[in-house]
Amino acid sequence: MHRVSKGAPEQASNKCVIERKIHHVLGNYDERGLWSLADAYQEVLEGTKESPGGHWQFIGLLPLFDPPRHDSTETIRRALDLGVSVKMITCDQLAIGKEMGRRLGMGTNMYPSSSLLVGTKDGDIAVLPVDELTDRADGFARVFPGHKYEIVQRLQARKHICGMTGDGVNDAPALKKADIGIAVADATDASRGVSDIVLTEPGLSVIISAVLTIWAIFQRMKNYTIYAVSITLRIVLGFLLLACFWKFDFPPMLVLVIAILNDGKNKEH
Repeated sequence: MHRVSKGAPEQASNKCVIERKIHHVLGNYDERGLWSLADAYQEVLEGTKESPGGHWQFIGLLPLFDPPRHDSTETIRRALDLGVSVKMITCDQLAIGKEMGRRLGMGTNMYPSSSLLVGTKDGDIAVLPVDELTDRADGFARVFPGHKYEIVQRLQARKHICGMTGDGVNDAPALKKADIGIAVADATDASRGVSDIVLTEPGLSVIISAVLTIWAIFQRMKNYTIYAVSITLRIVLGFLLLACFWKFDFPPMLVLVIAILNDGKNKEH
C-alpha cells in the first residue's frame, strides 16, 4: 500500500529530499509564469490508513498554467492610458509575478513582500524609503493579508487616491481601508460588505467604464461651476462699471432680482 501526497513544492521539500536539479526546473517554471504541483509517495507496510509509512519519495512536478482573462491586457492598457497606475499584489513567487506583469503590459518592476519591512531590503532598493518604494513598484509578490493593508496605507500616505480589488475574507481589511474598495464577482460576503463597488460579472473592464463616467460627471460639474461664476462676475462687474463711471443710479434690490433670475436661467441650462 502507498500513500500519495500532492501540494506546493515547498511542502514536498519538507517531507522528502528533492534533488538540486529539480530546484533549477522550478526556477524555470517560475520564470515562464507556471505554477508547480509536486507529487510524493510513501510505502505503508502494514496496509492500513492509520499505520505510519516509510520515507517519502519524490515523484515529480506538474506544471500548471493559469492564463489571465482575455480582456485583462486591454483593461490594464486602457487604465494606464487614462493615467491610472496599476499594481499587482500576488501571493505567488516573484518570478511568476514578473512574468504575468510582462504579459499584461503593466511592468516588471516588482519586489518581494519582505521589501516592505524596514531593514530587510538589499541591493538598489535599500536606499529607497519604504513609502517611495511602494509608490514606484509595479507590484509585490509573496504577500500576506497584512501586506495588502500596509500597501494601501502607504499609498494613501503619498496622497494617492487608492482603489483596491479583492474577493476573499483576507482582502476585507485592505478593501475597507482603500478609498474605493471593489469586490469582484463571486466575492465573499465579508468583502462585499466593506466594499464601495460590487461587481456582478467576471472581469475588471467595467472599472474603466466607471472611471470614464466619474470623469464625465466631474467635468460637467466643473464646467457648470465655471459658467455660473463667470455669469455672476459679469453682472456684478457690469453694474459696478455703471455705478462708478456713468453714475447710474439704481436700487440694490434690482441687483438681487437680476441675480436670482440669472441663477434660474443657469439651472435651466
